[in-house]
Amino acid sequence: MNFGRINALLLKYWYITKNRWDRLFDLFYWPLIDLLVWGFATIYIRQLSQVNLLSSILGGIIIWMFVWRSSQDIAVFTLEDFWTRNLFNLFSSPITTSEFISSILIFSLLRSIVTFSFMTGMAFLIYSLNLFSIGVFNIVVFSLALLIIGWALGVFITGIIFKFGERIQVLAWSVVWGLQPFSCVFYPLSSLPSWAQKIAYYNPITHVFENLRAVVFGNPINWYGVLYSFVGGIVLLILALVFLGFSIEKARKNGLLVRGAD
Repeated sequence: MNFGRINALLLKYWYITKNRWDRLFDLFYWPLIDLLVWGFATIYIRQLSQVNLLSSILGGIIIWMFVWRSSQDIAVFTLEDFWTRNLFNLFSSPITTSEFISSILIFSLLRSIVTFSFMTGMAFLIYSLNLFSIGVFNIVVFSLALLIIGWALGVFITGIIFKFGERIQVLAWSVVWGLQPFSCVFYPLSSLPSWAQKIAYYNPITHVFENLRAVVFGNPINWYGVLYSFVGGIVLLILALVFLGFSIEKARKNGLLVRGAD
């Protein structure tokens, strides 16, 4: 693996980002809208209840961003090469599949950190919410677990895009939000109907947010649940990477890299 070529790809994504207002807008606008809408709603709910939901809901929004940001960025930056018909140029260069994958994983991590920092700062300015009050170590552990899961989702979606072309690009925006109702981001697992609990329980994302609420409300962390999230995310990421490698090789053979789409 050549880190010089990975750095070149990172520069490509950086230039795409800094020269496109929609990419910069996406880093800050939607996260701010989420903070405002859910923050104001939470303040109202808190007036009706003795339970402090502000840290739980806003913390969930901010931490959820690692799943959303990382998965969407991986898929969208791949689609960028489809839209510009740049796939043939990219894969006819010395860049290997592992370098291509490494670059989009790293860049999605960097964008996630930027958005997380922005949302954390705005939450403190607008609502006086100090997310770090739950512990820097806990935030790092929860964020890393969600980042790995987000990577797995993004890589899997990218594999589907390489297999079927850009005609199924809607998956880049829809898959992660389809999982959210079964991820217990804003409500506990026990609040779901029994059929939904069975789905959510096996979702590794659920255990991160269950433990986030445990920390917020002063309860002990279930480290087995956290471990399940990490192991589940890593297994999913490995499977997604294998699938993406297979899809890229198939795209090379069937000419999709040249055509861009069927």
